[in-house]
Amino acid sequence: MNDNSQRIFFYTDRLKENILYLNDFFSARNMSWTFVIKAFFNYPDSFINELSYMPMGSLATDNLTQLKKIKELNPEMELWFLNYEGIEVIDDVVDVNLTHSTHSTNNKTCLMLALDPERMGAELNIDMAFKRLGAYLDCANMPDASFFEEWQKFHIPTTIIQSLGTSVSFEHIDYLQSKGVNHYRIGELALTGKSLINGKKIKGLRPDVFGDGVNVNYEFISNFINDIYVRS
Repeated sequence: MNDNSQRIFFYTDRLKENILYLNDFFSARNMSWTFVIKAFFNYPDSFINELSYMPMGSLATDNLTQLKKIKELNPEMELWFLNYEGIEVIDDVVDVNLTHSTHSTNNKTCLMLALDPERMGAELNIDMAFKRLGAYLDCANMPDASFFEEWQKFHIPTTIIQSLGTSVSFEHIDYLQSKGVNHYRIGELALTGKSLINGKKIKGLRPDVFGDGVNVNYEFISNFINDIYVRS
């Protein structure tokens, strides 16, 4: 792109504002959250460097190479590995291993239940031996309420991290919290500042991390590798 007007600018200061807002938002509810950056899987190190110093407490991706880079730059960042394939993880850069596999589990494991929202509660099998539990749910559609109703019936102690919140369920946080959810994995929402349900701006979040008037979604973020220019 030679025309500067066609370039997409990524404003780190605006993303920082969104992250600080989310920090306060979840803290006020005695909940925690992790910033998911898997949309940036193929982005260069220079871009990942910018994310390494954002003021969130933890960060997640399915890219181990990126996690290693971030740990080098910011050893204090808690790193979550989205271990979709259930591979054995022995790398020290991983602080939390989100996996559906029960093989080689340890105190870093967040046992993820790969659930089809259509099957709901009958398929739930909770192992209280883990300090962290979660579920792989549809990130684009709000899960049926019956899933959370069934989850609540297990009376999981509040000391266990229950990671079932995603960007799409952000506006239903009070309901999810009432069912035991105490941790969210937020990606797209922090970058767009808009509801994934109706596309409207969410109060307190900036919708212009990628510039004014840019229609941003997951596909957009993951595809514009070489056309995004970072600005502070």
